[in-house]
Amino acid sequence: MALSASAAAGAAVAGSVAAAAATTPAAAAAAGTTGTIADAKHIVILMQENRSFDHYFGTLKGVRGFADRSAIQIAGGYSVFNQPNGSGRQYPWQFSATKPAGGADPERLAQCNGDLAHGWSDQHKAWNGGKMDSWVAAKGNVRALGHLTRADIPFHYALADYWTISDAYFCSVLSATGPNRTYHWSGQIDPAGTLGGPAYDGGDESNLRWETYAEALERAGVSWKVYQNAADNYGDNALAYFKQFSTAPAGSALAVKGMGSVPKATGRTPDDIAAAIRADVLNGTLPQVSWIVADQASSEHPYATPADGAHFVHMVMDALNANPDVFNSSVLFLNYDENDGFFDHVPPPVAPAGTAGEFYNGTNIGLGFRVPLIAISPWTRGGWVNSEVADHTSVLRFLEKWTAALGKPATTPNISAWRRKVCSDLTGMFDFANPVYGMPALPNTDATIGLAACGPLPNPAPVNNALPLQEAGTRPARALPYQPNANLDHLEFASGNVMKVWLKMANQGTATTHFAAYANAYRTGGPWQYTVDPGTDTSDFFNCGANFGGGPYDLSVTGPNRFLRRFKGDATKAGKNLTVTSSYAAAPDTGKNALWFRLANAGTTQVTFTITSNNYRTDGPWTYTVPAGGNVSDYFNVVAYNNGWYDFTVTADCDTTWSQRFTGHLESGAPSVSG
Repeated sequence: MALSASAAAGAAVAGSVAAAAATTPAAAAAAGTTGTIADAKHIVILMQENRSFDHYFGTLKGVRGFADRSAIQIAGGYSVFNQPNGSGRQYPWQFSATKPAGGADPERLAQCNGDLAHGWSDQHKAWNGGKMDSWVAAKGNVRALGHLTRADIPFHYALADYWTISDAYFCSVLSATGPNRTYHWSGQIDPAGTLGGPAYDGGDESNLRWETYAEALERAGVSWKVYQNAADNYGDNALAYFKQFSTAPAGSALAVKGMGSVPKATGRTPDDIAAAIRADVLNGTLPQVSWIVADQASSEHPYATPADGAHFVHMVMDALNANPDVFNSSVLFLNYDENDGFFDHVPPPVAPAGTAGEFYNGTNIGLGFRVPLIAISPWTRGGWVNSEVADHTSVLRFLEKWTAALGKPATTPNISAWRRKVCSDLTGMFDFANPVYGMPALPNTDATIGLAACGPLPNPAPVNNALPLQEAGTRPARALPYQPNANLDHLEFASGNVMKVWLKMANQGTATTHFAAYANAYRTGGPWQYTVDPGTDTSDFFNCGANFGGGPYDLSVTGPNRFLRRFKGDATKAGKNLTVTSSYAAAPDTGKNALWFRLANAGTTQVTFTITSNNYRTDGPWTYTVPAGGNVSDYFNVVAYNNGWYDFTVTADCDTTWSQRFTGHLESGAPSVSG
C-alpha cells in the first residue's frame, strides 16, 4: 500500500505554504518594467568583514543552523557541533551568556569579542581536509566557537526576516581577507603565479596584473564607482591590490572611480560615505554598479562591533532610499569576506584533485567556510531562504547576467570552470515578476559603540556546554536546481579477504552537484570529493576488508541543501544480501514526485525490513516482509505532504549492524518551505 501522510498533515502543510505566501504578496509590475533582471537599475555591493554564518545566524529560524539534522559526524562518533577542546569537548556557545572574571558586561562581550587567527594555514587546519574537527586547536582559542543571537544583532536578523538570506554562501578561499576580496573583485587569486600571484594568504596581494571586474564594466560601458575613504578603508578595497589601479594616472577612470575618496563632509568616514551615496541618489548620478568599502570601525571585523556595522548598513540603505524610486530599483548585496576564525559546521564544497585553477601547492583553495549573504531588493522581500551553493564569484556571475540583460555584457575569464559549474549566479534568490516595494521599519541602530570601547577586554570563556537552540519555525524557501541521490549500489568480494562497498551518486537535477563521502568509523582518510554534472552519475568504492575494519563499514554521503545518506553494516554478516535503492518518481495517487524505496533480499531466508521516519512525520514505522530472492517497492508522498522533506532509516531483522539512512529534499520546481 502506498505510504502517504495523513490528511491533517497535508492540511498543516497547505496552511504553512499559504502563510509563507502571505508574507510575500505578489505585486503588479510597475509601469515600464519587464518582470526580469533588467528591471534592476543599480547593483550595490557592501562586503563586510570576518563573520561566519553560524556565528551570526546559527540561531535564526528556518536556515541551516544549529538545528541541522544533516550535520556530519566527526572522529569519535561526535556531531560536528561537539568540537574537541584540548582533552575535553565544547559546543558553540553564546558570547553574551558569559561573564568572565574581569567583570565585563555580557552584552559588551557580544559586541566586542575580538578577532582570531584566519590565514591560509590555520583556516586549512580548521577545515582539516573536510573533516571540520579542529576549530579550537587551529584557532588557539575556544572563542572560535562563540556565536551571537537575535538579541545581540537585532538589525541583522531583521534584514533576514524582511528580505532573502542565503544559507549556502561560502567565502571563496580557505584563507584571509585579502585573497577573498581578490576573488570578490576579480574572480581568482592566480594560483599558477603568472600574473603577480598567487595571492593566497593575507598580506601577499600587491602588484597583481590580471583584469578586475571593474575594468570589465569600464570596457562594456557600464558605470561604476567605489565609495570609500581611501585613507580609512582598512585595506579592504581590493582594487588597490592591482598594479593597474595602484599606478593609475591621476584623473584616469581607474584612479577616480576605483581609488578616489568620498568628500569629507563631516570628518567621520561612515557618515561621509553615506552622504556621498545620498548625494548621488538625489542628483541622479548613482552609478549602475557601486562597491562600498567601510572604515575599520564600521567593518564588523572584530573588534569592530556588529552594532557599528549595523548602523553603517542602515545609513547606506537610508541613503539609497533618499529617492524611493532608486531604492525600489536597486539590489543591495550585503556579504562578508571570510569567517575570521569563527566556527561554521557545513563542510564547504571543494574540487576533486587535479581540477584546474582550484589548487595551490597541491592543496584545495576553496570554497571557504560559510559567511552571511543577504540580498536586499524589491525582488527579494518576504523573509526567504535560498540554499543554492554560491561564493564570492557568484556576485560577479550575477553582474555578468545583469549586464547581458542590459545589452552591455561585461564578462570575466578569471572564474574557474569548476566554480562556474558548482556555484550559482544568485538569480535564484530573486523573483523579478513579483516585486514588493518600499522600506519597512527597521530596528534603530543609533547606539553605536566604537573601537575604543572594545579593548582590551577579558577573554570570555563558555559557562555552558550544550548545543545551542535554534529559533523554532520555518521560512519560505526558493526553489533549487538540485535533485541529488545516492545509494549503496553493491558489495564486491574478491580473493584474499578483499571486500569493497560501492556507492553510486546521481545528479537528477539541472545544476552540477557536489557530493562528499565520509568514513564515520573503521577506516581513516577522506572525505572524498565528487563533482557530478546534471543527468549523470558517478561511482566509487571503499575498502572494508583486511586493514580497513575487516568487514564493518560506516559511510556517509553529503550534498547540497541538507542531503545526507548513511550506510552502515558488515560485509561478513547477513546484511550483505540486502539492497535498498532509493529513487524519485511520481506517486500514483497524487501525481507528485515521491521518494521510492526498492527493498531487495538476495539471501536464502525471508527478511523483514522496517522503515522509520526520523523527522517530518509522526506516523509509521512501516514493515515489509521480503522472501528470499524477492523484492518489494513502495513510496512516500514527501512533496504532497511534507514540503518535499524526508528523513527515513531502513533496518532489517536479520542483521542488527545493518542500517541505511535517507535524508533530503525533493524539488517540485516551485517555492517550498525550509526544513
